[in-house]
Amino acid sequence: MEILFASLAVFAAYFLKGFTGFGPALVLIPFFTILFDAGTAINAAAFFDFFAGAFLMWQVRSKLNWSFVLSVFASLAAGAFFGSLLLGIIPVYWLEKVIGVAIFVFALVILFQRNNEDQNRNYPEWHKYIIAAFGGFIGGFIGITGPPLVIYMKLRYHKEFFRTQLIGVFFFGSFWRFVLYQWHGVNMNLTPVLIALFLGIMIMAQFAGSRLHKKVNEQRFNRIIALVLMVPALQILLSG
Repeated sequence: MEILFASLAVFAAYFLKGFTGFGPALVLIPFFTILFDAGTAINAAAFFDFFAGAFLMWQVRSKLNWSFVLSVFASLAAGAFFGSLLLGIIPVYWLEKVIGVAIFVFALVILFQRNNEDQNRNYPEWHKYIIAAFGGFIGGFIGITGPPLVIYMKLRYHKEFFRTQLIGVFFFGSFWRFVLYQWHGVNMNLTPVLIALFLGIMIMAQFAGSRLHKKVNEQRFNRIIALVLMVPALQILLSG
């Protein structure tokens, strides 16, 4: 049953990744924290997201704005470095509680966020670097980088642009987080057989999500995901 639930979590996480270009950690980390442990959860999210990002990068390679992607990633990487320094300080029990609170808050934001894909607000350029560094800090600490940057870019850029550029940013970000976790001695307690199984499921789920992302009402889909996320978040928070 544990493997079945983990497989369903991987499918849901990377269907979401294929559909939106971001967000698998929001699904994968709370479920893997319950099924395995917090260290395995944040490691697995970074590991699988690197391979998923490579697939999506190939699909959107001609649309990437490399100066945008690399400059935002640089800010995100700096934030992730400082966030990862907390990994050896905070006990696992409290790390799991932080994950639960973060997931619940992000789910509420996604649930009530308006669809702004037709807007292009003129925020100062430097704002995105501050937001990216903040998102990287959270990602380095609890493995979830996306929400601050996603929310900001949804408000500023059109859907297709922010989805494409975030694919590039998060591809490099996932690799950097995985390196940081290995440096800090955070273990991923998954067997090679489970890793292979989850990679296969990830590929199928992401392909399905990529095919459907232009056909489904994004706002409705986001609300469903937000409600689903609240279940493991609450279970983490209420567990002993």
